[in-house]
Amino acid sequence: MIRNTLILAAVLAAVSAPALAASHARDTFIKEQDVNGDGVVTKEEFVITREQLFKAIDADKNGVLSKEEYVGEFKGRLEKRLAGSTETAEKKEEERVRQMRQADVRFGVLDSDKSGGITPAEFAYSGWRMFVTHDTNKDGTVSAADPVAADTN
Repeated sequence: MIRNTLILAAVLAAVSAPALAASHARDTFIKEQDVNGDGVVTKEEFVITREQLFKAIDADKNGVLSKEEYVGEFKGRLEKRLAGSTETAEKKEEERVRQMRQADVRFGVLDSDKSGGITPAEFAYSGWRMFVTHDTNKDGTVSAADPVAADTN
């Protein structure tokens, strides 16, 4: 009970933070998803943060992420990151074009039923895949104790 209350409090505090996707890098994943700061991301913690993230991105509050909402949220984060970058304007533009193209592709992949919107279930599933990927020791949590999975690309 106390643990759930702490997680909920941390999530509510994090709602005002920028929305983040489930990172492909384990340590970044932990940093982004560990709302109570204990260095461990539990299943419960991750589910709660994903639900809150979905609600934050769903600007019109209709329960479905449109392409404009999903890609727009990503673009906002990308622009903030690029603004702080020391890269040349040319390099920033190359990255902007590449990243926005990938965001469009990701939307199409996440919209698995091809309805034109990402449902809460589709969004949850996409994040859950990253949780499972990072839980390499299969203990139901993601932490530094999980060996980084080998890159198979």
